[in-house]
Amino acid sequence: MTKGKTYRYDDEFKAKARAHQFAFRENELNDFYDEKNPQVILSPDATKQGLIFCDTYRDLIKSKVISFKSSVLFSNMLRSEHIPYNIFTPMEEDLDATAALFNEIIGGGISKINRILIEYAGGADKSAYLNDGTSFDTFIEYVSSDGSIGGIGIEVKYTENGYPIGVKERQDIENRDGLYYQMTQKSHWYIPTLDIISFINANHLRQIWRNHILGYSMLFRGDIQHFHHIHLYPQGNKHFFERAIPEYKSLLTDCGKTTFIDLTYESLFDMISKIFISDKQQDWLKYLRKRYLI
Repeated sequence: MTKGKTYRYDDEFKAKARAHQFAFRENELNDFYDEKNPQVILSPDATKQGLIFCDTYRDLIKSKVISFKSSVLFSNMLRSEHIPYNIFTPMEEDLDATAALFNEIIGGGISKINRILIEYAGGADKSAYLNDGTSFDTFIEYVSSDGSIGGIGIEVKYTENGYPIGVKERQDIENRDGLYYQMTQKSHWYIPTLDIISFINANHLRQIWRNHILGYSMLFRGDIQHFHHIHLYPQGNKHFFERAIPEYKSLLTDCGKTTFIDLTYESLFDMISKIFISDKQQDWLKYLRKRYLI
């Protein structure tokens, strides 16, 4: 195997993940390194074949993704954009098992799963929600045991940490008459002493909050009657495990805490192993563990 490079801005986990994905690319996908397609970037041919997706469910996943052949998002193995497809799209083939899985995660109340959506922003009219590009990496819509509609919004991370604020995002947060301020205040999910302006400088917390409050905007509109937000990440990503998640949870009221779940890949895959038990599903699980656990 070609020896991988190291990058000065990688933290400890990203460096390990880079080496891991480089090895997976060469050893499992037989897509080899050259200067034009370095390390964790798939070759153009491998990208067109959809090799970034799980082989067991590749045809199903490719049918859901229109632009993967030309998108850099589906050639870079360190980015997380492809991961929701690999983890959640296969669940469409067994919605009963999916309901059992999410009942375990949120503590019950799911009668059946209606649909699984990737990159879902609440609805076609974004101005009715947060009026920006905020979206869930995955959204699970379900029918609850009382017949009402519930939603689970999932944010999926891999090597990512925080991100710098943009101009429009700053303006939206600063606007006391804006949707972010209104939804945060109306939710009663946050401690009374929290001033949302503080999220402007909280690069490690801001996206968690934005996705969480998108769920409240759906509740407020009446699209759903129940909501949980799941932040999914590998345990080795210390940015979330040791810093961002504990700090974010400290800002939540008891009510807010009932709507927020932090979940590691390791815990999720263990739950999947007990519920999705067919040979095909177990092959998928083996892939997930080999591909993402370091």
